[in-house]
Amino acid sequence: MANVSPTERTLDIIELLADYPEGLALTEIARRLNLPKSIAHRLLSVLAGRDFAVQDPVTQHYRLAIRTAALGLRFFGNIGLVDICQPIINRLAQRTGEFIRVSAAENGELVWIAKAQGSSNGLRYDPLLEPGPVLHATAHGRAWLATLEDTKAMALVRRRGFYVPTGYDRSLFSNEQELLEELARIRKLGYAISADESLIGMSAIGAAIPDRKHGSAVGAISVAGPSVRMTASRLEEVSDDLLAAARDLGDIWPIPRARIPAAAPT
Repeated sequence: MANVSPTERTLDIIELLADYPEGLALTEIARRLNLPKSIAHRLLSVLAGRDFAVQDPVTQHYRLAIRTAALGLRFFGNIGLVDICQPIINRLAQRTGEFIRVSAAENGELVWIAKAQGSSNGLRYDPLLEPGPVLHATAHGRAWLATLEDTKAMALVRRRGFYVPTGYDRSLFSNEQELLEELARIRKLGYAISADESLIGMSAIGAAIPDRKHGSAVGAISVAGPSVRMTASRLEEVSDDLLAAARDLGDIWPIPRARIPAAAPT
């Protein structure tokens, strides 16, 4: 508890509740964040008072309010990101007939920002809204991790550990050595594959979105669908279209970069 500000603790609560749309009890929030119950209650009261959190009148659980997600959507709308990305991912959805998602990288995490559904009938993959992919447990996340140096990639994974949250069935990789070997393989191929992993019965292929100006990756894009359609050969078939879409997104990526002011003359 030492040297941790109320602001930091409030942000910890927001990040925790983002993974639990059904909400959590006050005692559970306090336990998970190692907070005294009285402090957790005070911070939650502030969030509820500003309409960033709500308390269910029946279960008494706290969950994030729609207002919280709306702020992110407002930000993306103001920079025009979704409008610019959407035509590219719509074309990829039409070509593959599968579900497309795009994420943006920020502060060592990926956040979902756009999607397109290419399947109009029969079996289709249409997941619930989530904050973003688990980096080590998805093709989407591993494709992005592979663009980083091994030490940085592992540091990001260690922040949360090799666990999978509620809603994930499993991860194909449970330790650093296995993951490092997979990242090396992804670098050679240019894309990552996940089969019957985060959701049994679904498979996906992911690729990083390159930033040609800065030599890094600004996010990732993936194609996902039922495993009965997205076989190993089918995943390989769509790889060219996926990589082309990733390059197209990199060419027009509109997220503003932080500007570093020039040093004052000495």
